[in-house]
Amino acid sequence: MSFAHLRRAGTLLLFLLLVAVAPAPSWGERTRVELTSPRPAQALALLNALGASVEVRSGDRIQAQVARRAVPALMSARGLLHIEPEALAVPLQIVTPVALIGADTWQANGLTGHGVRVAVLDTGFAGYEEAQGTSLPSSVVTRSFRADRSMTGAGDHGRRAAEVVAGVAPGATLYLVSFSTVTELSAAVDYLIAQQVDVVSFSFGYVHNGPGDGTGPVDRIVSRATSAGVMWVAASGNWAQQHWAGTFRDDNRDGVHEFRPGVQNLTHDFNAGDLILVSLRWDEQFGGACTDYDLELFGPGGALVRASRGIQECSGDPVESISILATETGTYSARVVRTSNSEPRRLDVLFLGSPDRGAPVSVAVPQGSVSVPADHPAVVTVGALTSALVRSEAPYSSRGPTTDGRAKPNILAPTALGNVAGGAFSGTSAAAPHVAGALALLAEAMPGVDRERLKSELYARAAGVPTVLDASGARRLDLGSLNGLGPLMPANVDGAYIEGTPSTDGGIWQITYRGPKDYPIRFLYRLLGGRDVIEAWMRDPDGRWRGYVDDAPTWANAVDRLGDGATLLIRTTP
Repeated sequence: MSFAHLRRAGTLLLFLLLVAVAPAPSWGERTRVELTSPRPAQALALLNALGASVEVRSGDRIQAQVARRAVPALMSARGLLHIEPEALAVPLQIVTPVALIGADTWQANGLTGHGVRVAVLDTGFAGYEEAQGTSLPSSVVTRSFRADRSMTGAGDHGRRAAEVVAGVAPGATLYLVSFSTVTELSAAVDYLIAQQVDVVSFSFGYVHNGPGDGTGPVDRIVSRATSAGVMWVAASGNWAQQHWAGTFRDDNRDGVHEFRPGVQNLTHDFNAGDLILVSLRWDEQFGGACTDYDLELFGPGGALVRASRGIQECSGDPVESISILATETGTYSARVVRTSNSEPRRLDVLFLGSPDRGAPVSVAVPQGSVSVPADHPAVVTVGALTSALVRSEAPYSSRGPTTDGRAKPNILAPTALGNVAGGAFSGTSAAAPHVAGALALLAEAMPGVDRERLKSELYARAAGVPTVLDASGARRLDLGSLNGLGPLMPANVDGAYIEGTPSTDGGIWQITYRGPKDYPIRFLYRLLGGRDVIEAWMRDPDGRWRGYVDDAPTWANAVDRLGDGATLLIRTTP
C-alpha cells in the first residue's frame, strides 16, 4: 500500500475515532454534499457514523447534509465513494419579443394533446395555483423532490414553461415536478418513468457537466428516461455569444492563453449583484485529466477577484469553474493559465451571468456552445428563433457541434406564447416547451406510434429558415398539414351530445350519438365528461359488429366515425 493510501486510511480512522467520542450536534456548520458510491450501503453506514442526514437517494447517488468538519473523512474514502462537484444549472431565459406557433389549427380540429402526459421539470413553479383554470389546466399533478419539498422553489420559471405547454396542448395532462440538485433530478426521473410520462420539457442547461458528448452525470440520468421511452425535450442554451472554443495558444510563451493573437483576456459586462459564472473545460478524460489549467477572474479595476486552481493529477476532471456575485458594475475579464508542460489542449470557455442580460463576450465562438443535457443524442434539442416574423436562428441560441461531432439543435422554435402571464417568457427556455406541446399534439394525432417515429414526424414537418452566419442548420418547428392524421372534428359540433346511462362499475355502457355526421370516436371524451373510450362496438345494418380500440393505429380500427343516431356498446375509463 502506498504512503498516500496509508495517509488517507489513517485520516478516515482518526476521524471515525473522533466520531465515537464527539456527538454530531457539536460538529458545527453543516453543508450539503452529493456523492456516488459503488457500495451505497457501506457509504450510508459511513454517513451515519459521521452524523450526516440523508436527504435523497437515487441509484448510486446520495445527497446528504454533513458537518463541514466531516468532509475530509468523506474525501479520504475514495474507494468507497466519490463526492460529486457542484453542478451549475442556469434557467435558459432572456428577454426577447414574443410569438405564436401554428397550433391553433390543430386545436380547432379537436387535437389538444388529450391523453398525453407531459412533465415540466424545473426548480420553481411559483404562482401555479393561481394560474390553474386560466393559463394552466384546472387540474395538474405536482410533486417536489427538493430537500425542502417546495414547489415554488427558485421562482416562477417552471410555471411559465408549463403555461407554454398548456397553450400549445391544452388537453395534455401536466406534471409539474420540482428539483434543485442533480440527485433530486435523478429521483424525479425515477418518478416520471414510474408514472409513464410521455414527454419531458426541460428548460435548464448545465455548465460543463461532462465532456459534451452526452455522457456526463446529468446525461446518464436523462438516458434512463429516454431508454424507458420518454421523449425528452431540452433547451439548447442561450450561450452562443458568451462562449469561446479553440486550441490553447501562447505565442509569447508566458503560460497565459490568447483568445486571439495578443488577446489574453475574455471580457464580459455585468451589473452589481449579478451572479457571474465562468467555466473552463478541456478535451481530456473526465476522472483522468493530467493536463493542468487554472482559471482567473479579474474585476473592473483589474484586480484578481477569484481564481480556480484545482490540481489535475490524472485523477480529476478537466474543468475549472468560478461562481461569484459581482460587487460592482463594469467589465470583468477571465484568463486561462497553463501550469503543466503537456501538449496544448482544445479549450471550451463559458462566461455567463444570472440574470442573463444578453451581453456578449469580447471574443465569441458560437459553435460548440450547446448546454447539458442538450448534448444528449436521444434528446430533442431546441434552439430559438429570432421572432415569429424574422424566422432565423436567434444569435444567442446555443448550437453544436457536440464534442463528438453531432449537429445540435435538432429544431428551432418561437420564444414566447401570448397567454403567458407576467411579461415575456423567452429565450430557449420558452422555445423548448413549444416543442414539448407540439409532440403532445402529434402523440394524440398518431396513437400507437413509438417515440422515434414521433420525433421523425416532428423533424420531417419542420420548415427551412434563412441561412445566417454561424447557423446550426436546424429547421423551425411547423406542425404543418393535418392530412393523414385520421378523422378530425367536423364542423357544427357544438350541439352534439350522447344518450345513455354511464356505467359505474367499469362494465359495458350503451350510448346513442346525436349530432353531425363523421364525428370521430376518439373525441367522444368531450361528450362523456372527460372519460376516454377504451373500446367501442357498433352493429351494421347487415348485423356485423365493427370495433374501435383506443390508442390503436388509425388503420387498425374498423369503425372510427359516427353519424347521427349511431348506437354503440362502449367501455370507458372511470
